[in-house]
Amino acid sequence: MIALEQNVFHSFLAKHDERQWAEVMDRLLSSIHPVDQIPTKIWFSFWPLRLARELQESTDLPQTVKRLQLDGNFRLEEQVDASVEYFLGSRFWGGVKKAILQHAESMARSTGAGLEEQIRGIADKVAQDKSIELRFVLGITAVGVMIFQQIGVASFAEAAQRAYEIKNHQSPEQLIKLRQGRQGGWRALFGAKRHKITFDESHQDGSFQALEGQDLSMASSCDKRDFRSQDHRRVAGPVPAECRSGACGYCWIGVLGGHENLSDVTDFEKKRLHHFGYVSREVEVGPHSHIRLACQSKCYGDVSVVISPWNGVLDGGK
Repeated sequence: MIALEQNVFHSFLAKHDERQWAEVMDRLLSSIHPVDQIPTKIWFSFWPLRLARELQESTDLPQTVKRLQLDGNFRLEEQVDASVEYFLGSRFWGGVKKAILQHAESMARSTGAGLEEQIRGIADKVAQDKSIELRFVLGITAVGVMIFQQIGVASFAEAAQRAYEIKNHQSPEQLIKLRQGRQGGWRALFGAKRHKITFDESHQDGSFQALEGQDLSMASSCDKRDFRSQDHRRVAGPVPAECRSGACGYCWIGVLGGHENLSDVTDFEKKRLHHFGYVSREVEVGPHSHIRLACQSKCYGDVSVVISPWNGVLDGGK
């Protein structure tokens, strides 16, 4: 087990802030396989470095949780493996974890290599070991390095010892086709158009239906299966909800595919995404953002989404 204060790689990473990470990821994105480009962007939105630092630097954790209005499971160290399940690259996650830990253990001193170079180097080793193309593991390797920075050496070493059970066995082509979905929908009784909203691509029953023009939060509430036993925020349906008016931020989601099948992001939704800190205030929110509020997203075709395990207000007071 490596002591946190004695690890050169972790000390190197600790010098990097969100702006520096964003610059590196902007350069890496085009080298990541298309099927994992949006999942990579979603992951970095779901697990911002500033949240980890707020929790690490807190001298009164309950007060910090209250101040940030955190709810759900906001501790990344408790869900290292679960946080990457929607990546195609997750099937190589066990090897990625081990390669990152080996890289950290082998660094006796600073090599002079930058963050991007080290991420590419680790990913290249995994690609060679698995006899696959670099682009299949580059995104999830970058995520793994960020996890290492956020949770520390000991917690990451523990996670690296756990075997990872592959959840999704679909091919890249199958996943891309699923995420593109359909725009036309199909007509149910009385002619109402219905669309498929996938929230768990690894299960055949991981979806619900939405009527034409219905917002995703309301459509989710029509799914009467028990989701509350999995997450207390899921009071009705798989998408967490409280207000359904954009005031609470409970229903934020990542959109894996079908962005064009949702209504455009409004000025109100942009302001709320910035308020909650789900999208940095330095980032311009486009009409088809990969981060949305389900209650503000009206459906006009099939969509594939992933649901954040936590919610809060990171930037509301700034």
